[in-house]
Amino acid sequence: MSKIKKALNFLVFITLFILLGLLVIAALYNLSGEVFPLLVVKSGSMEPVLSRGDIILIEKVSPDEIRADIVNGDIIVFYKPGTNILIVHRAIRKVDGGFITKGDANTGSDYFSPVPPENIVGRWTGMKIPSWSGLGYLSLFLRGELYPPYGKIVLIVLLVINVVFIVKDILSRGKKNAQEEKKVES
Repeated sequence: MSKIKKALNFLVFITLFILLGLLVIAALYNLSGEVFPLLVVKSGSMEPVLSRGDIILIEKVSPDEIRADIVNGDIIVFYKPGTNILIVHRAIRKVDGGFITKGDANTGSDYFSPVPPENIVGRWTGMKIPSWSGLGYLSLFLRGELYPPYGKIVLIVLLVINVVFIVKDILSRGKKNAQEEKKVES
């Protein structure tokens, strides 16, 4: 095997190992009820700062640490009051009941404001994987949030194809081992 082929195989292995690790970590976060710190932006309400398909890194934050300002307020991630829907909007004002929030691209503040402190999941760190990378769009597509139901159909087809290839590989290895044993016996 050539050095280039070995290097490519190693790169594929490392990439798959990292993706599997992220999948396991995401599953553990999900089981614990916590939100995974990498989050895909689902709408354009925060443009031009954040676009649909951006993947943002969030951090836990105490409500006392949140800066509320119409221009320079923190971008926070929170559960829309009364739902399990995550929203990424700017904290524009602090009030007795929590925070008034607004998407930068929206004309007015959120109708469901104030957001209670217990609904706040975290704050955007300023780090993101931009939408042009396609990773966020791929995530939205596979979860069925973009062009439903095609993403889930593609995901199921990919899983079935992988299972077929795994079974085929196991069967061919079994036949190969049986043939080698016959050669040894002869």
